Order: sequence, then structure tokens, then C-alpha cells
Amino acid sequence: MTPHIKYFVTDIDGTLTDGKVYMGPSGEAMKAFSIKDGYALSFLLKEADIEPVVITGRTSAIVEGRCRELGIASVSQGVTDKLPKLVEVVGEDCLGECAYFGDDVLDLACMAAVSQAGGIVGCPADAVREVRAAADYVCNQDAGDGAGREFIEWLLAPRVDENEVRSRIRQAVEHMEQMLASNPEDGVYETNDWLTVTVKRVSTDYAANRKLESHRKHVDIQWIIEGEEAIDIASVSSLSLETPYDPKEDVAFWERKASMTRVVLREGSYVVLYPKDAHMPCIAVSEPAAIRVAIGKVRVG
Repeated sequence: MTPHIKYFVTDIDGTLTDGKVYMGPSGEAMKAFSIKDGYALSFLLKEADIEPVVITGRTSAIVEGRCRELGIASVSQGVTDKLPKLVEVVGEDCLGECAYFGDDVLDLACMAAVSQAGGIVGCPADAVREVRAAADYVCNQDAGDGAGREFIEWLLAPRVDENEVRSRIRQAVEHMEQMLASNPEDGVYETNDWLTVTVKRVSTDYAANRKLESHRKHVDIQWIIEGEEAIDIASVSSLSLETPYDPKEDVAFWERKASMTRVVLREGSYVVLYPKDAHMPCIAVSEPAAIRVAIGKVRVG
């Protein structure tokens, strides 16, 4: 859990609904809300002593009724300039105690202010590109389909703090360097409760045949023992999901993009890949070839 968060601030349309406006002869007729989101807003946040806050650009009696049903007391509707309202509601000194959940450009100013103050920002999978790029967490789920629940559960989940993450990565690199100096046999080496190293032989292939993947619970350390490989890297916030995250396997697959950063690893070199780094490993530098690698999995979540 992120202990300093005291407020969960969210939009409605495009975050807790699918963003569609269903109009009847008398105006707005209905909105669809996820029961999963409702449970998270009314129960999970309450258990964590986090206050839900709604700031939305539209005005709707349906929203008023849904928020009343969920016990959300702070509801501001018809707000297009959201940052002044956010400051008014939580106080400028408390922006760093906010988790902000947005989906469109009207949310960007709030997201930037919260992020700069040390808070956390998230968005549904189908948020606009600019919002995805600004988010600390991009959901697998679309708006109105449980994305709010997903972000709240991620927010409340146990996690390793940044200083500990850096320490673990440093220790992992030192351990792998010493380990590989002794030319270990292929196999899986469980070093401790947060580091596993797999040494194996694989074949590189053309990029068109490789998949772009990311992990949430682990930092990957990709180390070349023999041969060479290229790895394409892109921020998950700039991508669209191809296969949703599988928590058991700790992997999600992404649609490839035309422009990615390419890193070429040769014998003795390595790269550290964080949860935000979607990566396509084992790309042939010239022609497909057999290589030997060590992959360190550093648990961070």
C-alpha cells in the first residue's frame, strides 16, 4: 500500500463509465457503472481510510445519485477547470496525498500537479495517449469495466519502496556478476526470496517474430553470457495492450510500435528493465543465432 495517500480523486465519464452519453427525449437517460468499481470506492477505500473525491466536467443527476449510493460526500460537477477545484477541495499542501484517476486532456493539469507533489496518477487502458503517458499506472481494464477497481487495488497492494528497489537491483547485479564469473550450468537459481536467476540457451529471431512484453511484480536484468542480442524497449504508457496482464505469469503483451529504443547487448553486458519498460528481447542483431543468457528476476511487487 502507498501509506501517504489520503484522497482518491476521480473523474466520472471515461473513468467510472465507458464515456458514452445515452440521450433520451428529455436529455441524458442513463449511464452504466461497474459494480466492481463501486465496491472499491465504497468499501476498499473506506477500509484504507482514503476519502473518495469526484470532480467531473459534466453535470448529471445520475452521477449525484450514484455517488450518494456509494457514500461519496465530495462531489463537484460541471467543472472544466479541474485543478483550482482540486486545490479548493483537498488543499494545495495535500496534493501529494492524492491518487488521481483521469482519462482525458481536462485531467492533465491535475495529474501533473499531483505527480509533481509526490502523489500517484492512474488511468484506464482506453484513456487518451497524453494521459497514458502521464500516468504512473495504466490499467488493463477499460473505463467502466472495472478499471477503477483495478487502480484502487494496485494502489492498496503491498509494494517495495523505491530505496529498497534500488538496493535490490544493485545487490542483484553484484550477485549475478560473481555468479557468472564461475560459468554456472544452465538452470534456475533461487538466490533469496526476491531474486531468481535463470541461465539458459535461447535463439534470437527477427523482430517481426518476437513479442513485446512487460512485468509488474519484477524488474528484469537481461545479461548476455555468449553471443549478442538486440532488445527493443518502449514505455507501456505509449502502447496499446495486445494481451491483458496475467497475474500468475506476471506478464502482459503489447502491440508493437514503429519507433522503439533498441539496445544491443554483447558478451558481458546487461540491461535493467523496469515494470514501465515494455521490452522485446532476443532480437537477432543480423541473422538468428544461438545465444546464452542470464535473466535476473528482482521482485518489487
